[in-house]
Amino acid sequence: MRVLEICTGYNRSGINPRTGRPWVDATGAFLPEAQAFRRLHGEAELVDGHNIPRAGWLEFVAPLTPARRRGLAETSIRTTPELDVLAVFGHGTSSNLLVTGHGPAQVLDLAASIHASGARTVVLYACSTAAGRVGFADELAYALPGVNVWGHTSAGHTSWNPNTELAGGPNGGDPVARPGDPLWRRWRDRMSTDQAFRLSFWLPAHGLDRTAALEAVRAAI
Repeated sequence: MRVLEICTGYNRSGINPRTGRPWVDATGAFLPEAQAFRRLHGEAELVDGHNIPRAGWLEFVAPLTPARRRGLAETSIRTTPELDVLAVFGHGTSSNLLVTGHGPAQVLDLAASIHASGARTVVLYACSTAAGRVGFADELAYALPGVNVWGHTSAGHTSWNPNTELAGGPNGGDPVARPGDPLWRRWRDRMSTDQAFRLSFWLPAHGLDRTAALEAVRAAI
């Protein structure tokens, strides 16, 4: 399986108000999870910034303009042969995938690159991209029929946020589990404690249609 990762590679500037110390969002969360993802899923490339090759990785090492991030991301997606899965580790909002520089006006550009690559699964390990009735992840899913797009409906840790849904669909997205569901506690606990699971939860659903994809993920919890 051919996997491409896009990840932010630099810590944001300033002080984290929760800790009183400089931010370690990239080196403390995004990069370690992306590196573990790469180990788990074999053939992968990390596209992360200034596009500097190092040990088979393409890395961002300093902040870039949104336009430059978009160009690097779209080119890397389109030119990865026989791509199966795109995984993105970085900041997001309900309307923007900040790590790649894509906002509401560029959703279709990102979708066109993913469509050209042939990928069937997109996993956005990014805050809030599936938040609201129609979030960024939902817009992306609507532009990519037949592609499973997974995203978080709230802010939280890059990969172990349990508020995860299969984006798109008639309801603007379907959660894997909701608080109060019989599966919720097991899903939440596995996402927070089992790194291999949270980086692979989407795997049983790869290539399946929407209904079968949700059932496959729920059955694997």
